Amino acid sequence: MRFEVLPGLPPYGPPAVSFTQNGPREWREGQVVCFYPSDSEPWVGNFLGGLTRFSAVLNHPNGSDVIVIAMGEAVIVDPETRSLRDSIGSQIEEIFVLEEEKFVVFRSIVDFCAMAADNTKWHSPRISWDGFRNLTRRGLELSGEAWTPIEDAWVPFKLDLSNGQCLDAIYQTDMSRAREVVQKPTPKS
Repeated sequence: MRFEVLPGLPPYGPPAVSFTQNGPREWREGQVVCFYPSDSEPWVGNFLGGLTRFSAVLNHPNGSDVIVIAMGEAVIVDPETRSLRDSIGSQIEEIFVLEEEKFVVFRSIVDFCAMAADNTKWHSPRISWDGFRNLTRRGLELSGEAWTPIEDAWVPFKLDLSNGQCLDAIYQTDMSRAREVVQKPTPKS
């Protein structure tokens, strides 16, 4: 095991390495993870997180890094150097691990992104105005429904998981129909 999710900050030992947007001096407790590097002593990381309720910790498909998702904020950590390699997103609500294809797909509130074993990424266009439901994966295709307030409805979509392309994104469709409103100046009296 390369990591262990802890129930809280340990009351003993060296202080946790704090991974926050506000720097290392922010000390509130978040998602606490103990890392077990192969060439050094174990260490504890404290990840404060983002804006959703979803948290998870998993091995990166590259086999050396770890992906930490703390309350929706997803980052890539190098356990050997105790450093953040990359930030993935801050509103993650779900993940799909595609072990055979060696990548992880992250679902946010309005779109998707993916990280492959070779650290290549893709990011889909914005698909939904606010949320998804009835998601089903068949091979490298993800289908489901995305919300549109314009029609007050859930609209079907399909996402190509190999590259993030979505040709039937309702958000994009609604925005393409939008027209600029120009106000005429009011005449002076």
